[in-house]
Parts: sequence; structure tokens; C-alpha cells
Amino acid sequence: MPYARISTEKRAMILAGICEGMPMNAVTRMLKVGKKAVKRVIEETGEALGNYMRTNFRDLPCVRLELDEQWQYVAKHGQRMAKKEVGKGDFWLWCGIDPDTKLVVSYLIGHRDMNTGEDFIRDLAKRVVGPVQNASDHLRTYAHCIPAYFTHPGTTYGTEAKIFNDPRDWKPETYPHRRKNGVEKIVTSEREAVIGEPDLASLTTCHVERVFLTIRQELKRYRRLGLGYSKDLRMHKLATALILGVYNLVRRHSSLGTTPAVAAGIEEKPWILEDVVALTERHVRGKEDRAFEAAFAALEKP
Repeated sequence: MPYARISTEKRAMILAGICEGMPMNAVTRMLKVGKKAVKRVIEETGEALGNYMRTNFRDLPCVRLELDEQWQYVAKHGQRMAKKEVGKGDFWLWCGIDPDTKLVVSYLIGHRDMNTGEDFIRDLAKRVVGPVQNASDHLRTYAHCIPAYFTHPGTTYGTEAKIFNDPRDWKPETYPHRRKNGVEKIVTSEREAVIGEPDLASLTTCHVERVFLTIRQELKRYRRLGLGYSKDLRMHKLATALILGVYNLVRRHSSLGTTPAVAAGIEEKPWILEDVVALTERHVRGKEDRAFEAAFAALEKP
């Protein structure tokens, strides 16, 4: 029986450590549990939360959506690989959020190509109802797929591009500026309508980029220049599902005062990590029951 040797409290502590950016080895040392036990918690909890979000994040009345991609790698940097290897190299987290509720509506891990982008847009479009304003960068995949799958009348789409200007071209009366590494850098953005007439004043991708920053901060596998990167693509996907599930259901957003799932009307109150453990137990028991029923039915066949 899964988790038979680990209490609910310790499972919750393992999840808390993983979601605070601790690597697996650090969790095993601090909580005095085996690495296989920590790995099992990540696998089963990530699977349970991923299944829960796929099932329940439906018919969402979103007014705006922000779409973007975040780079990460599994096992090896893509540019350092002599040849392509399945499940290794550069991967991208495609993510779509509702900036009003901060809910991660849909996500997908894959390559930064047309096929992966189309799968992501197709899934995202199925989860919202009514017209929606989409915002993204200038990646051509969005311009190709959004009109094909967001077909509700009134749907609009626009792009935002961040512009970093040469300091020598800076005009104080034209652009705001900031100091970075002791050098003046000019930062502005260009917004453009692509489909319909989106509200350019509210069209931005800043919120989804902030979610990506949260992921890099709270999931060790996304950190750069360290040894906590994922070595296995399956575990990478499950750990991402875990952190996004906790983000949506457990973490209270500072600007909302509650969790994104509550703000979106999916849940009545914020979860705690013990609720996540209980969800995982139900998910695991359901899998075991279905496997037993399937095996029993196979024995009854003549």
C-alpha cells in the first residue's frame, strides 16, 4: 500500500520542502526519509494534481488570457548534445494564465515547435467559455493556432514585445529606463492588435512571466547553474504538475488574498498540503481499484 510507511504530516513536510525550492537530497537529509520515498511522493502527488486540474479546470469564464513559454532542460543542455536523445535536451513549459484570477488554466511541456504549440492552444481553448482577449509574444505558432481554436465571436488577440534599447539612443522624454549592472538599459514594450480590437492598455504578458519567475524560485529543477536539474523527463513533468497544483490550490496570492482556484470559483476555500495528501491517497486507491477490477475481469474471460 503506497505511503504505508510515511505519515500524512511527513508527506506534507516533504511537499513543503519540494515547493520551497529544496532539492530531493536535501529533503531526504532534513526529514530523514529515503530518496525513493521522496521520489514516490513527487510521482504520485504530481500525477494526482495533474489529473485534478485536467478534470476540473473546465468552462472557465475568463476575460483575458496570457500565453508564454519558459525554457528548461532535462539531463543535458541541447546545445551540448552531440546528437538528439529522446527525453533529453531543451524543453519548454507552455503556459496560459488568467491574469485576473492568476489561475494557470493550462500548461504543456514539450519542444518549442508548431505541433506542441498547437496541442497547447487546443487544450487551452477547450477550458474557457465565451470571448476572451489573448496576449502573447511574437511567436508565429500563436498567430497560426489561436484563430483556429478560439472561434467564439468577440475573441481578440494581440502581441506584446519587450524592447531593450541601446543606451546611446535613449531619450528621457520618450522611454522609461532602469539601471542594470551599472549600465543604463532602456525598457519599453510595443503592443499590436492581431485579431479584432483588443484593449491594448490591458494587453500584457507580465503576469505569466511572473508565474515563470515563481516556478524558477520554488522548484529546484528550473534553477540555472546548479545540480538540481531534472535527469528524467517523466519526473520533470510530474514535479511541474506538483508545483502548479500547489500554486493554483494551496498558495495564497498576495494581490488576491486567496488562492487562484478560489478566485476563479473552482474551489470554495484554499487548500492546505494535507488536502493535497488526501487527494493523492484517493487517486492512488482509485488506480489500484481499477487495476484490480481489470485483472479480475481478465480472469473471468473464457
